[in-house]
Order: sequence, then structure tokens, then C-alpha cells
Amino acid sequence: MNNLKERVLVFSDAIIAIILTIMVLEIPIKYAVTGDIIWQTLFSAVGIYFISFCFVANLWFQTAYAFNRIEQVKNKSLVIYLLLLFFLSLVPAATRILIEDTTQQTVLIYGILTLVVTVLMRRLITALTKQSITELDLQKRRVDELNRQDILSFIARIVILIIGLFQVHAALIIYLVLPILAFLQNMIDREEGRFIDTLDKTEQVDYFADRNQIWGNSMKRYSHLLRDSLKDSSEKDSQQWQTIMKEWQDKVDQEIAIRQKAITTASSDEQEQLQQEINRLQMQKSRIQERENHLQQRPFTGNHPKYQTNHKKTLSKK
Repeated sequence: MNNLKERVLVFSDAIIAIILTIMVLEIPIKYAVTGDIIWQTLFSAVGIYFISFCFVANLWFQTAYAFNRIEQVKNKSLVIYLLLLFFLSLVPAATRILIEDTTQQTVLIYGILTLVVTVLMRRLITALTKQSITELDLQKRRVDELNRQDILSFIARIVILIIGLFQVHAALIIYLVLPILAFLQNMIDREEGRFIDTLDKTEQVDYFADRNQIWGNSMKRYSHLLRDSLKDSSEKDSQQWQTIMKEWQDKVDQEIAIRQKAITTASSDEQEQLQQEINRLQMQKSRIQERENHLQQRPFTGNHPKYQTNHKKTLSKK
């Protein structure tokens, strides 16, 4: 099955390379009666090509990352991917007619095609992500998150179709922005996933439960992870995640302090519940401290299989 995965990826890479080649070869170069190149037409054609290039490149990046996290390709995923490649192979034709005549009708055709491709891509990524996560609670949490993203993506594409009926050029600008935003979102998810993969199952549950408190808000998390994803130093990675673990520990300390203060004035039933929460938070704090110590002793690296394996062995001995 690993061999099948490799063959599928090689096959898809070849198709995507051909798609990009066809699109660039079909960029028209028109001349005026004087023999000079009509630069306005050329720049417009290159701009539309760039929109399709970003769309295809983003699809390649997201699917490549999703396939990289699994060992075997299931039949369902294979069927979705082949169907996805079929519709993706129509993008050069849609791009060509959009370059030749940028009208409401051609923008609508292009929009419907990219909508179909996007829906298939999102369904494929959800299926591959579900397959890559074995812990049921974490699997459900991540799949639910992807489903919400899928709904927002679908609604956004429908809105653009409507906008394209009235404002053609505005729709083209949005079609350019969407794959760029999706690409950045995937970089953020990948950066966060690298850290989550180093955690054991209990720590992963704790992290997702406290994620909003750790980062403060979603925008702060996005900007922090996006900035760090552009770095390429394992030493910086180690320092980065040590800082996050320290902030996480501070948040847990605050939660413990709040409950310890509340327990003095609570009823007996409430005191019992608060004490259970304090015990849970203290156990969580000890795990965070242990993780922080491991990060200090052994720097975080990109693939980190040795780090993750050794740490889990240590936990199992305990």
C-alpha cells in the first residue's frame, strides 16, 4: 500500500505539472498593427494565469501535506482524489476562455469549476486527516474543525459566484486572494501540527482544551504561528515552543489560583468539585513542566520522531 501511495503522488504530481505547463503555454501574445506587443492584453492574461497558478499550487500543497501524514491510501480517498484530478485538469481550459473573453459568463464557468474542485479537495483533506488521527476524541475535534472550515469555504465561493454576476473584476481579485489565504492557513495548521505531534494523547487533549487561553485569541495564534512557520532553525523552534509551554503553565497557574480562592467560600459540594478541578490542573501542570524540561534537554526538530518516541517511552515507564 505504501507503494500505491507513492505511485498516486507521482501520478498526481505529473498531472499538476502538465496543467501548469499548459496554462502558461496558452498565454496569448497579441501584436498591434505596428508590430508592437499589446502590453495591456499580456498583463491581463498573465494576471488571470497567476490566479489559476495560485489555485493549483495551493491545492498541491494542501493535498501533499495531508497525504504525508498517512501510510496507506484507502479506496475512498483514492476515488475522491482521481475525481479531483479530473476536474482540476479542466482548469487550463477554463483559464483560457477567461483570458480570451473576461465576461460574466466565463467568470461564472471558472467559479463553478473552482467551487467543485475546492469541495472535492476539502473532502479529501478531511478524509485523510481523519485517517491520520487514531485518538477518537482528537479525531472528532479536528474533523469538526475542518467541517466548519469547509462550510465557510463553500459559502465564500457561492458569494463570489454572485459577486461575479455583477462585478467581474472584483470577483477575479477575490479568486486571487482566496488560495493565498488558504495557503497561509495550511502553513499555520502545519506549524501547530508539528508541535501537537510531539505531545502524547493526554497532553494533546489538554492543549486543545486550553488553546484559546494559551494564545489569548485566534488572531494572535494565527499571526504567531504564521511568523514562526517562516523560520527554519531548530534552535528557534525549541525556544519558540519553550515559550509556549511557559505561557501555558502560567495560564494553568492562574486557573489553579482562581479555584483555590473560590474554594474558601464555596459550599461543601462545590468545594469537592473545585478540588477535583484543582487536582486535574495540577496534574496538567506537572505534565507541562515535564514537557518543558524535555524541550530544554533535547531541542525540538522538524520531524522529531526520536524525540517523540523516547518521551512516550519515559511516560510509559512511569
